[in-house]
Amino acid sequence: MRTNKNPSEPRFLFLITKPSLQSTLLLQALKKRFYNEVTLKHCDVIDSSTIEDGDLLLFDMMSLEEQTSRQWCQDLQNCQKKFKTLLFNIPPHYHHRDIVEWPMISGIFHTETGEENLIEGIRTVCRGEKFFPKSINDYLTQQLNLSHPQWNETVDLTHREKQILSKLRQGASNIEIAHLLFISENTVKTHIYNLFKKLSVKNRTQAVFWANKYLR
Repeated sequence: MRTNKNPSEPRFLFLITKPSLQSTLLLQALKKRFYNEVTLKHCDVIDSSTIEDGDLLLFDMMSLEEQTSRQWCQDLQNCQKKFKTLLFNIPPHYHHRDIVEWPMISGIFHTETGEENLIEGIRTVCRGEKFFPKSINDYLTQQLNLSHPQWNETVDLTHREKQILSKLRQGASNIEIAHLLFISENTVKTHIYNLFKKLSVKNRTQAVFWANKYLR
């Protein structure tokens, strides 16, 4: 069973990349700073079954193909644990909308980020904060602005839709919601689709922001 030596440190940190000299050196640096509670996970092996509550997932985006990135997003969406996602080595062409689609996204580091800034960013996330560049914060503000005239402030939600929206606010995955509400995952997907349509939102993040403001 894993144990934390320091509450401010990650429970466990997965460096998800392709093995190389550079990734090995980074792994050694992370182990030195985080008490060896770090392991390298090959990015092509898409498996969230070893993830536990409190884990940090550090993805090397330069090592992920586009399809692999999408597959990881989908797999993590169904993970029932409360983890945190960090992306580093983000190439310039990687769009903001793709970044915010990652489940539990908590930290962003571009290709020019140095080792010390990366370490400090990880520690910031461990303290329960977000570590986003200004451009990402500006994008989130623009996309999640609840005063947007196209968003519906007054919506007649069913009891089940309110239950599911409440679970989304808690960060629950589709599978977790299905288990908690004793319904199928396909039924959950249908309810979420209807919710997005009613609220005039495009994704789970926007739905949660809507709920935080308007749902009592």
